[in-house]
Amino acid sequence: MTPPAKHAPRPATKPSARRKSRRRAEGTQREWVYDRLKHGLMSGAFVPGQKVTLARIASELGVSMMPVREALRRLAAERALTMRPNRSVTVPRLSRAEILSIRAIRQMLEGHAAATATSLITEDEIERLAELQGELAGARARGDAKGVLAVNESFHFLVYNAACIPVLVDIIATLWLHSAPTLYLFFHAGKQPRDYSERQNRNNLALIAALKRRDPEGARRAIEDEIVEGSRLLDRLMREAKWDEAAAIVPLAGRRRRRHAPAK
Repeated sequence: MTPPAKHAPRPATKPSARRKSRRRAEGTQREWVYDRLKHGLMSGAFVPGQKVTLARIASELGVSMMPVREALRRLAAERALTMRPNRSVTVPRLSRAEILSIRAIRQMLEGHAAATATSLITEDEIERLAELQGELAGARARGDAKGVLAVNESFHFLVYNAACIPVLVDIIATLWLHSAPTLYLFFHAGKQPRDYSERQNRNNLALIAALKRRDPEGARRAIEDEIVEGSRLLDRLMREAKWDEAAAIVPLAGRRRRRHAPAK
């Protein structure tokens, strides 16, 4: 009787290979958690001043606390979140002065990116911009806040990426992320005024026309006009809501409660 064929033993996975595989999986999970939190900040899932708890985020995402902790630290380093001295993490609540400061920086950086892109952007990319502007105008007309947010970001970063200056795009993205919860609260939680939406549509069309003409100053002006008009409307809405005054009430109330707390 012929003895059964012997199969070669399956080579054991080396410990170093297992470690590399585990590190890749952990790295992928960290990026996924970071992306989910970043999307939440950009889409209004978090409101200015909100406390972000590590345990709650980990539970909602179904992950351990370690990747959440690392994502929160990364977002805090990017100024998308604020790390307090007691190690608590909160969503930034920007004042009117901070919004105006960010406006000035955005004008310079985004205007430069748009001007630089005029000589580098392709005809196919310009056609895609026109398609995105059509989607954006439709979302504004429907009052689709999340649609406006998503398409508006795609529209602008298509232009900025066309400038081929990655470090500039990273800085612009950080500024957008830092101010996103405040902007979302005022612009997307409520309906935008019709005249504002129409002006922003015209600014976007002016940008597309400037890119087609390869006109750097025209592209710069279209971006700057859009940023200025958005900032003016936001400042008016913040004044009407007494935004800065409301921020001062909470610390005062907290001090009063602590002062009259019964002794233990």
